[in-house]
Amino acid sequence: MALTVEIIIGIVIALIIYEMIHHMIVQRATRMVRYSAQNETDVAFKAALQRLVNEDVLTEEECQISSAETVADVWGRGVMAFEYAMPIGMDVERRLPELEQAFNDALASFSADHQIKSVVTGSAFVVSDIWVYEDRLHIDVAYLMNESTVEYLKDLKKLGDSDH
Repeated sequence: MALTVEIIIGIVIALIIYEMIHHMIVQRATRMVRYSAQNETDVAFKAALQRLVNEDVLTEEECQISSAETVADVWGRGVMAFEYAMPIGMDVERRLPELEQAFNDALASFSADHQIKSVVTGSAFVVSDIWVYEDRLHIDVAYLMNESTVEYLKDLKKLGDSDH
């Protein structure tokens, strides 16, 4: 009987150790992919900002972005979406639809020019949300590099449709 208890305890400890090691490896791999995706999204977003400044849609002052934050922690593993925030001018709130379209066009142009791969047809980057909060323009940009991110966008659309 004592031997059976020791074997069971040994198996349980081995399973716990296996799960901990597996979790650490998966977390590390996820962090590496997210870091790479965030760097690529940062480059695309900054290029889009520069294009909007060149087209007089935004001013240089409005394009002072803070570092991006991931929204993936809220939505789950594998979602490659990042939030950017910047100061805004007085009329930005009423121009949100126009700004969203301008950002999507600039991101699509960058995506096409640099032949960035996506799991869907079209741009690899898309504005998933845009809003004003505490005198800052917040923009979520999704990098459509995997199915998790595409599903995230579908979920957001469902949430948006249920609000109306």
